Amino acid sequence: MFGHGGGWGIPLSPMTAMVTVGGIATRPVFEAGVLVERELLPLTLSFDHAVVDGAPAARFAETLRHLFETAAVLDESEGDGGQVSPPPVGL
Repeated sequence: MFGHGGGWGIPLSPMTAMVTVGGIATRPVFEAGVLVERELLPLTLSFDHAVVDGAPAARFAETLRHLFETAAVLDESEGDGGQVSPPPVGL
């Protein structure tokens, strides 16, 4: 809370699925072939593999990443009644 820079956490909990939010950090990223600085927010997803299989957990993580990166649910111009399209295959 009072630190500087990014970070991540390893949650220990009896919950089936958890999301841990880290600290915002400025990192270099490639955008259209150009190296630029962007603020990134690390998220750690944790699953109880006795309850959730790895393949559905990976699909969920990929869909969540796609939704965050594209802000798909914030785009009202599509007029699709709030339906979210799945991420493209191969991401």
